[in-house]
Amino acid sequence: MKIAALILAAGSSSRMGRTKQLLPWGNSTLLGNAVSTVHESGLEEILVILGAKAKTIKASLDSMPCQIVVNSEWEEGLGSSIRTGVSHILTSASLPDGILIMLADQPFINADYLKKLIHHFKKGNEGIICSDYGKKLGVPAIFSNKYFKKLQGLSGDSGAGGIIEIHRDDSYGLEAGKITIDLDTHEDYISLKTINTQSDL
Repeated sequence: MKIAALILAAGSSSRMGRTKQLLPWGNSTLLGNAVSTVHESGLEEILVILGAKAKTIKASLDSMPCQIVVNSEWEEGLGSSIRTGVSHILTSASLPDGILIMLADQPFINADYLKKLIHHFKKGNEGIICSDYGKKLGVPAIFSNKYFKKLQGLSGDSGAGGIIEIHRDDSYGLEAGKITIDLDTHEDYISLKTINTQSDL
């Protein structure tokens, strides 16, 4: 089974006050960490969706194992980045069986967790393998090809969560615990970077 990956990194980081994608994380950046994590999970087709400050961010990925796709409509919201990425994938000569969608600002997502998602997806029992946040299901998530058109039809700030919610009967949620924590503000970054240094999560 072939799975392509979309890493969503087009936002302007307005709440962070600086370019979130380029914040140092470990030996890399937040975005570099996300690319490395997906690559370590065994996926080879990795697309990074950029928007705000695309030129600057793209330069930081020169040596990374990924393709860059720029969403010119990034200000429209998250749905537009998913739409852009999926549309790009659907132009490929060899279409994947599934698409992994994940965010660039969930740095505690690790390769082992992604491998579990991939393992469940390859069983073929459900069309969506997603992350169980406790009160809701969300990304990282893998969508089978029967959902590609729905993903391609997203608009505005509507992300993949709406599709998961509508198709809960065809979704399997993998318990994620605290690793789905994301970084929205500078305070989040400082506190979670300290946790990462201490390997406490």
